[in-house]
Amino acid sequence: MEELKIIYEGEDVTKNLEPYLLSLTVNDKLSGEADDLNLTLADKDKKFLGQWFPTRGSSITIKIGSLDCGRFEVDEVTVNSPPTTCAVKATSIAQLSELRQVDESKSWENVKLSKIAKDIADESNVELFYEADFDPEITRAEQSEYSRLAFLEKICADWGLIVKVSDGKLIVYPEEQLETRDAVKTISWEELIHFQARATLNEVYKDCQVNYKHATKSELFSATATDSTKTEGKTLKINKKVSSQAEAEHLAKHELRKKNKHEFEVTLTKRFDAELVAGNNFELDDSFGFFKGKWLIDEATHTVNRQGSVTKVKAHRVQSSS
Repeated sequence: MEELKIIYEGEDVTKNLEPYLLSLTVNDKLSGEADDLNLTLADKDKKFLGQWFPTRGSSITIKIGSLDCGRFEVDEVTVNSPPTTCAVKATSIAQLSELRQVDESKSWENVKLSKIAKDIADESNVELFYEADFDPEITRAEQSEYSRLAFLEKICADWGLIVKVSDGKLIVYPEEQLETRDAVKTISWEELIHFQARATLNEVYKDCQVNYKHATKSELFSATATDSTKTEGKTLKINKKVSSQAEAEHLAKHELRKKNKHEFEVTLTKRFDAELVAGNNFELDDSFGFFKGKWLIDEATHTVNRQGSVTKVKAHRVQSSS
């Protein structure tokens, strides 16, 4: 089992918990959801029903080997019996966080997307890292019946940007940018405990056409993006408001990529690997035949229990530039 460190409310409780630890799982996700922690503890002497009962809202910081999993906040505790166990669930976004809890109505007009993200971060008392080179002009955006985070995720997804909350930071970045990074490692068939792969033609397109004509002006913005790996296939047609030719070209490329990224997917499990985290790329070697090549990790799950430590990842194939 990998060396494990558990910090609860600033105190190292690893040695105290070791005799009770049944399993610990950290789910690291690229976008759309908070990272989460699941901790299951044996409780034969009912310590966790008494003085050791985990306080909801308390903080837990996890490190597995060299992998710093970050800080989580406890949002649910479940006790089961027999045998008596205590299951602790925690999230990288606090239940009481203003990012997730505040539903409100607010609107922006003629501002950059980064300005909307900055306003939301400031109002939620978190630090913003806007790491995208692309910063579209938003003619109008209205937050209504959405939490701040859900609204920001929605508007960023429209432009191919990912929103992630980690360690108290709000990060906005383009997924496509991650695919240009070098692979952190090459994996061989013999290393794996389990492997599953999928190739599909469902919702896969050869090209994408964007056409938008302003209702009151004569401006027409038209752009086409093509998947260079395909000689034939369907055309995806998008009629969505854009304010410039550059935005039309970006939107066409983004919408095509969003559809086609699910054409090839793999799920694999191997012994714990600190390098396999969401957002990293890896290579599958020649032993994987058709599925050899470069892959981007969409989700990584690291599990520690008495049988050992494993890492499970879900990934999609890195596409060629189009």
